[in-house]
Amino acid sequence: MRASRLITDWIEKELRSNLARASRAGRRAAKMEPRAGRVAYLARERVLRIELTNGAAITLPVKLIPSLRRAAARDVRAVEILDRGGGLHWKRLDLDLSVPGLLSSVFAGPEWLVELGRIGGSRSSTAKAAAARRNGRKGGRPRVR
Repeated sequence: MRASRLITDWIEKELRSNLARASRAGRRAAKMEPRAGRVAYLARERVLRIELTNGAAITLPVKLIPSLRRAAARDVRAVEILDRGGGLHWKRLDLDLSVPGLLSSVFAGPEWLVELGRIGGSRSSTAKAAAARRNGRKGGRPRVR
């Protein structure tokens, strides 16, 4: 009987510890990760507008979200916010998407990186001009191999 009580006490202690650790991780994630406060589908533009809890808002064309690309407008419009803003759910489509995952997948693609490079490449600065002059003296931009 005593051994079973020790095991029960140990299990309860572990559960409390795990719950506390999970709660801390959840609070940290809520502060660090983008969370949806509101979401709406704008059918005319075929975009999903997500207002984040940090005050930012993002409008994503549905064509950039493979799971929604061919979905009917009425199905996309029926979006719900899950998990304190951490996820989006479409019941009719049997689809759940993580908000942080959705944003990172949309903005991590090569198109986004190309656009960032284009914007950054069009900016001029004293340091960029000096580097271009140094490269010019060496025969120009190094060749990519």
